[in-house]
Amino acid sequence: MKDYSEKINYAQYAIDELSVPVVRMTDEIGILPLVGDLDTKRAQHLMESALEKGSQYKLKWLILDLSAVPIIDTMVADQLFKVIAGLQLLGIEVFISGIRPEIAQTMVSLGIKTEEIRSFSSLHQAVQYTNLFTRSLI
Repeated sequence: MKDYSEKINYAQYAIDELSVPVVRMTDEIGILPLVGDLDTKRAQHLMESALEKGSQYKLKWLILDLSAVPIIDTMVADQLFKVIAGLQLLGIEVFISGIRPEIAQTMVSLGIKTEEIRSFSSLHQAVQYTNLFTRSLI
């Protein structure tokens, strides 16, 4: 029974790791593509993983892609902006891409200030922007 329990815990850890992947696009740019429903537990794992990987990879920019997230509740939207604030404290500029109308409505109803966060309608646009931005620094 103990062996079975350990295997289940290991599988859950693997699922958690895969559900919040920070993908390194360049030395300084990462993408965090989120897929599926976000609940409070997954949002908490998002916080830990994004901060850890952003720091580990020494990222300057991170694109948080919400294209494949159908809807989020107010608690998760609040947690997302805490993740963004944490990343900004580490010196990582965060861009959001793929915000669906339902998610935008939740954010607006929460009164979340988005003026300081650059957003794009698609991941493609966000990647193009970061590529232009980083080329201008070279």
